[in-house]
Amino acid sequence: MVGVTVARELNRRYGGRVLVIDKEASPAMHASGRNSGVLHAGLYYQPHSLKAKLCVEGNRRMREYCEFKRIPLSAAGKVVVATRPEELPVLEELHRRGTANGARVEWVDNKGLREIEPSARTLEKALHVRDTAVVDPGTIMDALVSDAMKEGVEFAYQCRWERVENPGRVRTTRGPIEYGHLFNCAGLFADRVAHACGVGREYRILPFRGGYYRLSPNSRVQVRGNIYPVPDLQNPFLGVHFTRRPDGEVTVGPTALPLAGREQYAGFRGMNLEDSVSMGRYLFRLFTKNQDHFRSLAWREIVKMSSAGFYREARRLVDGLERSDLVPGKRPGIRAQLMNTRTGELISDFVVEPGPRSTHVLNAVSPAFTSALPFAEHVVRTVNLGE
Repeated sequence: MVGVTVARELNRRYGGRVLVIDKEASPAMHASGRNSGVLHAGLYYQPHSLKAKLCVEGNRRMREYCEFKRIPLSAAGKVVVATRPEELPVLEELHRRGTANGARVEWVDNKGLREIEPSARTLEKALHVRDTAVVDPGTIMDALVSDAMKEGVEFAYQCRWERVENPGRVRTTRGPIEYGHLFNCAGLFADRVAHACGVGREYRILPFRGGYYRLSPNSRVQVRGNIYPVPDLQNPFLGVHFTRRPDGEVTVGPTALPLAGREQYAGFRGMNLEDSVSMGRYLFRLFTKNQDHFRSLAWREIVKMSSAGFYREARRLVDGLERSDLVPGKRPGIRAQLMNTRTGELISDFVVEPGPRSTHVLNAVSPAFTSALPFAEHVVRTVNLGE
């Protein structure tokens, strides 16, 4: 998503030859096509942060793009519900942030909540976020790639980056490619590309797999839009939630399981020694320091690894959920979570670093999908190619 939108913006601003290389046979095989498709409204992010600004604008522009392209869009909004007394102050903070960021956020009591989401439950009150929407990520990606090609952007598939031979030349599985400027939007592998260019050596990508269930069509639980829990604002994960997709299917998830491989989508397949050692080392450090309540986050994720634990987490949000309502879900996605190895911090905001004849998008986690159009403009503005 980020690579294609950056390529379009480069082509529009500078012309010339813009080439996107992708190691897969088709676009959106990983995070861009495997995410939930939620267009976030700008509720969670600190006012004036890059994420806050780009998310609100990105939501508006992506909705307009879907309407223009006649791409199906579920625009039923979302509710954020509190299930424990200690979550109520966090709910207040979310209201403050959302309002400051320009999102349409309003309080609803239990009666108002039932009118919006009949099965949702909360303590005292909930937040109603009108601008949250859901799309099919694959459909949007197909449209963006098609538009980019029509505008002159070139694509080389099954073309895996291997190494930088010198500033201005990379080696790929399809031979060498010379470039004027390299934009690294490699997602799960962005740190490796950056390190090869001598950039961002203090950063490391840690992969976390998001697994989903589906809500059985026979369930008594009604989901009209999105039902979210109150998150721990010191961590980048939002917790298990219910999402109605444009095709009517309701997904429940995701989990956030740390992995021993950047493409470990199921079982042990995709594991490798380098990622296993790195993840083990950094998880031990996160556990030891317990920065940003990492131990409590990890414990919740461990509990959700079992179907019983996942069910207990999901049923906190709604009435009438049965174990049998949760059936095998859509294919999982992997979050490319950036960590600062010097401070032990999991980075929340977007990170874009300059390098020799290169620009590196090192942290493009949620809401990068929502923010993609203005984020691409931001990335391209970081370097003046006209000089």
